[in-house]
Amino acid sequence: MKILYIFDASDWESRMEVANKAKSNGHDVVIGLINGDKSSNEFRVIPLNSSKNNIGILSSLKLVKDINTLIIREKPDILHAVTLKYGFMSGIAAFPFKNMHKIYTLAGLGYLFRGGGVKSTILRAILRIPLTIILRRKNTTLIFQNQDDLDLMVKLKYASRENSVLIKGSGVYLDKFTPIPSDNNSNPIILMPTRLVHEKGISVFIEAARILKNRGVNARFQIAGGETKHNPRAISADEMREMTSGGSATWLGRVDDMPDLLSKATLIVYPSYYGEGIPRVLLEACAAGRAIVTTNHAGCREAVEHGRNGLLVPVKNANATADAIYELLNNLSKRKAMEIESRKLAEEEFDIYIIAEKTTKLYDTD
Repeated sequence: MKILYIFDASDWESRMEVANKAKSNGHDVVIGLINGDKSSNEFRVIPLNSSKNNIGILSSLKLVKDINTLIIREKPDILHAVTLKYGFMSGIAAFPFKNMHKIYTLAGLGYLFRGGGVKSTILRAILRIPLTIILRRKNTTLIFQNQDDLDLMVKLKYASRENSVLIKGSGVYLDKFTPIPSDNNSNPIILMPTRLVHEKGISVFIEAARILKNRGVNARFQIAGGETKHNPRAISADEMREMTSGGSATWLGRVDDMPDLLSKATLIVYPSYYGEGIPRVLLEACAAGRAIVTTNHAGCREAVEHGRNGLLVPVKNANATADAIYELLNNLSKRKAMEIESRKLAEEEFDIYIIAEKTTKLYDTD
C-alpha cells in the first residue's frame, strides 16, 4: 500500500522510525513535510506550507489546498497525519476520499482542549462540528498518547472508543542515552528541559528554585530550551531573560546535545500543565536514567509513576515542587533506585522501535 505522512519538520526524528518500519514492511512511503525541507535517500519528501508570507487563516487554507493536491496526485491508500492541528487540516483535505484510511496521531490536545481562558473556549465552539465530523468519520483511526486524552475526547463525543487506539508517546532512541548514576554532588544540576511556553511551568520551576535557594540549598537550576514559534503562549527571549533575572535559575537557551546535558544533571524537573501527549523531554529523561519531578497531569503521569521513577506534584504548585526536589536531592538511595526504574520504564514502553511496531500494525488492518 501507499502511505502518505503529513507532519511538521520538528517531528522528523520521531516519525522517521515509523516510516522506516512501514517501508521495511513493503509499503510505498511519501512524506508531506510541513515548515521544513529535508532530504532523504529512503523516501520522497514533499515540502508543504513553505511560504512565509501567508499567516493565520490564509496559511491554513493554503496548507489544506496543498495537502489536497498532494492526495490527488499520490492517491495514497493510507493518510497518516500527526498532531490534532494537522490531522484536522488533513481531514478537510481528504474529505472527498471516503474509502482512504485516515490515521491521526493526536500527540496531545494542546491549547484547544487543555488551554484555559476565553480564546480556547470560543475556538472550541467554532470548531466543534467540523472537528467532530473529521475525527468520527468512517475509515478513520485516532492514535492517542495517553489515556486521559482518549477518555476526554470520547466523553466529549469527538471520538468513539471503536476508532481510538492508545500508543504511549512517539518513542525515543535508547542507544543515544547512556544512563550514568548520579552522586551526591556538592553543587548538583537541577535541569528543566523544555520548549518556551508558559504552560510548561517555567515560572513554577523558577519559583521553586528561589524557594530552595532561600532554604540554603546549593544547586544549579538550569532551563534548557529554545524559542517556540506558532504558539499563542510562547515565551520570548526577552521575557525569559526577565524571568531569570533574579538569579535563582539560569536559561541555557537551545541545547543541541541533550543526552550529554541529561547525563550531567542530578535531577530532571518538569512542572508542566500543558496539553501534550507524553512530553518528549520526559521520555528522554527516562532513557537517560534520571529521577524526575513532574506534575500529576495528563501525559506527564504516563512517563512517571509516583514513587517508582520520580515524584508527582500538583500543577502550578511551586512549594510542592520545591519539596519534591529537596526530598530527592537529600535521599541518594531513593534517587538511585528511581534512576534504575526510569531506564527500565523506557526500555519496556518507550523504545522507539516498540512504538513503530505498534503504529505500523494499524496499517495492516486494511
